[in-house]
Amino acid sequence: MKKVVKITDVAERAGVVKSTVSNVLTGKKFVSEELRKKVLDACEELDFHPNFYASALSGHKSDIVALLLESSDEVDRKIYQKVIMGCLKQSSKSGYSLLIYYNSDKEMLLNTLRRGIAPIDGAIIMTPCVNDERLLQIESGRINCVVIGRPENDNGVSFVDIDNIGLVKNVSEKLIGGYGKEIYLINSDRDMTISRDREAAFSEICGKYGIDARMRIFESKNQSEEEGYEIARKILKKGASYITANGKLAAGVYRAAAEAGLEIGEDVGVFALGRSLDHGMFTPKLAYADQDYDLLGKKAVETLIDEIDNGFGRKRLFVESKIIFADSVKKISN
Repeated sequence: MKKVVKITDVAERAGVVKSTVSNVLTGKKFVSEELRKKVLDACEELDFHPNFYASALSGHKSDIVALLLESSDEVDRKIYQKVIMGCLKQSSKSGYSLLIYYNSDKEMLLNTLRRGIAPIDGAIIMTPCVNDERLLQIESGRINCVVIGRPENDNGVSFVDIDNIGLVKNVSEKLIGGYGKEIYLINSDRDMTISRDREAAFSEICGKYGIDARMRIFESKNQSEEEGYEIARKILKKGASYITANGKLAAGVYRAAAEAGLEIGEDVGVFALGRSLDHGMFTPKLAYADQDYDLLGKKAVETLIDEIDNGFGRKRLFVESKIIFADSVKKISN
């Protein structure tokens, strides 16, 4: 039987007193970086995973919730800003503090959660992907968790998301009605659950009209203007319409259309599912879906605190996008 590792074992391995270990793990008192490293190294060596929800360490809730972000060149910083503000407003209103993790090193983030450095009562995860290690780690630690975005599996975790399926169905129907059956989806990375939701919705509408969706869906790994341009060059044709994952990809379609001498809105229709660029830069004006990320943040924190305080069961909350029709889809009748 595996020996249960205690704080005293960690203290002995690190060559410090027990109170120093507690201070490192709880963050209640300052500990030098040298001692902190010794304690964390000892935790790693002994495979010690403290549980801040156990009375042995605190006896009380911390009244802290965490928002887990990952830094990436592909991330729209404006979205993060809005989500953070929504989370801050709701956590403050509910008497909780918000702790934000922002790191490109996923393994470092997972180690932080495993070691239990932050005494959090629960966590919010942004933009889940397929086989998301962050979600698996939090689940294994039995931490209260709410996801912004749909988790891959129906595993009992609450989530708050944009109604991406309803959005794509609505837009696809509109574009087919205005431009005909020559419709394409330039999607984001397929490893993201949002991409799979969009693909499923698009495929359903294509099937309704006898369109082979397999030939109409294209994946964009980095969702950049350049990638949108390269994809559009291969599939651009007069009378077609294009749904893009964001404004950057839409800008690539605009560029390819200009080179081909096709007029946006008249010869081809373009609609962006996300607002990643200032839409004032598009001529003609770009049609797009506007998401309330501030509201997503508020709803995520509200749901998480409900679960922490009251033990509420799994919730699924969807926020509708506001669809802004503009000249890039002028053939659509609103």
